[in-house]
Amino acid sequence: MADKKTVVVKKAEPTKEVELEEETKTSPVEEVKVKTKSGTFSEKQANAAASMALKTAIEANSEMALREAEKTYALEKQRHMLTRCKNDRVVTRTISKLYAPYLGKVYTFIYNGIPVTLYCDGKPREYPEFVAKHIDAKLQKISESNTYKEIIEERLD
Repeated sequence: MADKKTVVVKKAEPTKEVELEEETKTSPVEEVKVKTKSGTFSEKQANAAASMALKTAIEANSEMALREAEKTYALEKQRHMLTRCKNDRVVTRTISKLYAPYLGKVYTFIYNGIPVTLYCDGKPREYPEFVAKHIDAKLQKISESNTYKEIIEERLD
């Protein structure tokens, strides 16, 4: 069966009281008295200020915890990449002098937290295989972006 609720409001001299009568399966009638909240403006303002201070402190702690987690993640990632560099097969790559106008004689970039330096001098250098694949892809993109492309337009007569 559905619960039936009846609200009866009685006026009293000092405060307002509300009686709530509920019919439930377990108890036939239950009375609840609700009193109006009292408090001055300054008390409410102090309570709001305390709530805001608590919220700010919680957010600051959360932000600091997030920064620490990011630092830990970056260190773990770098440690993993260094281990991978040590254990991976070493291959030789030669960067042509033709790339020097675009990259400079020495070009350094960060690959997953590991600094990689390319020397555009035509001499063979050794790199871990996964880094060499990334270097090949990077050089391919550089080559494609700096190659002349003829724009062919069709004329409508």
